[in-house]
Amino acid sequence: MCDSESIDNLLGSRSIFTQGGPGSDSSGSWLTLARGIAGLMIFGTVGLAIYAGVFGAGSVYPKPVRTLLREGGKAYMRSEETRDLPKAIECYIKALELLDELGTTDLIHAPDAAHVTGLVARIASVYSEMGDLDNAIRSYESLLQRILGSKGMDDPKPLVSELMDPKLPPARRANILRALGCANKLAETYETRAVRWKRRSIVLADPALAASSTDVKEAGRWYQWCLQLVTLTYQNHYNHIQLDKGLEPTSTPSFDPTTLPRFFSIEIVASLFYNAATYFASCAQYELAVPLLQRALDLLRPATDNGKEDEVCRSAVLMSHLANAAVMKSDLSGAEKTLMDGLFLAKKFSRNNDCLNSFVALTYSLGTVYQAAGKPESARVQYRQAIDVAKTVGDKDAERLATAALSRV
Repeated sequence: MCDSESIDNLLGSRSIFTQGGPGSDSSGSWLTLARGIAGLMIFGTVGLAIYAGVFGAGSVYPKPVRTLLREGGKAYMRSEETRDLPKAIECYIKALELLDELGTTDLIHAPDAAHVTGLVARIASVYSEMGDLDNAIRSYESLLQRILGSKGMDDPKPLVSELMDPKLPPARRANILRALGCANKLAETYETRAVRWKRRSIVLADPALAASSTDVKEAGRWYQWCLQLVTLTYQNHYNHIQLDKGLEPTSTPSFDPTTLPRFFSIEIVASLFYNAATYFASCAQYELAVPLLQRALDLLRPATDNGKEDEVCRSAVLMSHLANAAVMKSDLSGAEKTLMDGLFLAKKFSRNNDCLNSFVALTYSLGTVYQAAGKPESARVQYRQAIDVAKTVGDKDAERLATAALSRV
């Protein structure tokens, strides 16, 4: 559907690795080790806020719908131990059915009205929390169909023109951005369903399994859809800025955060790039993953350079993934430099979860680099540090992986 090559050109890959670096051994066990902890890393504190299942003001809903939403909310908003998600879903679906019936005659409650799509978003979120991925996917797709129609779901390019129109009604812009967040969640959910019964590394990295998995294909399709909408909109906006300055348009914009369109926050774009990059890296498509990680770093760099905690620690997360990509391509020297830079950032905020988790991943990966380079003592030091910090943060999986790696050195 989307042209991955055009996205790659737009992002402007600045490769951090080369094939066959020193100590390369494509069949060596250290490459298996390198896959371990990076697969556990997440961009913990960053999410696509534009997706949030926000309801409209209470007054916009007819009384019977308000009653159902109130009942659903009581069931949903309880503590973890007492919440009743099936009851919440039952109430929310009844409320949606009433709104859809009203929408056939009253455009205030049209299928794409913000308060209606907000309810669909909530339903999808609850299904996800229940682990009912089949119904979550149906809900995400229903939301996209309501906002975009089949044509918009097939091709995001016309949406670029809409977003760039200064006269676009705010409600329509908000709905397109909600669709972007929903499409990202849809990609994540397809990815999760693809690996539910098998280890992620097996399903995504095995070409035969990936090629036969509809869910893997759909995850890739929707990540590409999101990337195309964001990158083409940004390029269009950036070139308008260039022309206003009397400069030539470019196919590789700077990704300076000050040049983003007002409706794209740094958090939104960096989160999307990170989510898509980790998917592509899991599929061993580093030619797509690395530029996305680098551009996410570009967006965070000004705040990171100013020492802002969240951005510093998120940058450390990104560096752990960049370093892992370099390790998997056997560029040990490039990986070591990226790991050292990432550790420098991760050590700045020792109480921040992103920094702590990054420190575990970075020290573990540095251990694999030293092990591959024939430096067993240095590797042991790094594995021990990873184990100690993993214990501190209560990360049992990372502790197990690092302990196993240490036993094999």
